[in-house]
Amino acid sequence: MTPEDTEDTTEPNLFRNTLQSAKTTVSNCGNNVYSGYGSPLDAIANPLANGGWVCTEADSWIAELKEQCTGIPEAFDDAVSTIQARIGSEPDMVPENDWRGNNWPRQWRMQSMY
Repeated sequence: MTPEDTEDTTEPNLFRNTLQSAKTTVSNCGNNVYSGYGSPLDAIANPLANGGWVCTEADSWIAELKEQCTGIPEAFDDAVSTIQARIGSEPDMVPENDWRGNNWPRQWRMQSMY
């Protein structure tokens, strides 16, 4: 057996690390959007709707806003699930010179720049 045969020819999967960081960020943003009860829009819509004054324009604006923003919390949940699935499909270690290994930070920077 030669020394080359015993050398470790793998690298840490740095792309997987980026995915884990992205999952945390998306999850935190989702928690910020949905901070407790009801719709995330309740903090805006309830004071306007229950402010003690009558304004049909405000009522239609609130209804339109709620309609356009339905599904926001679910979209964050879906994104977290998608990222988690990708993390689960990624190995901890990748072959030497794989794009997800030590080359990943360079690729990530290039993609971010363009």
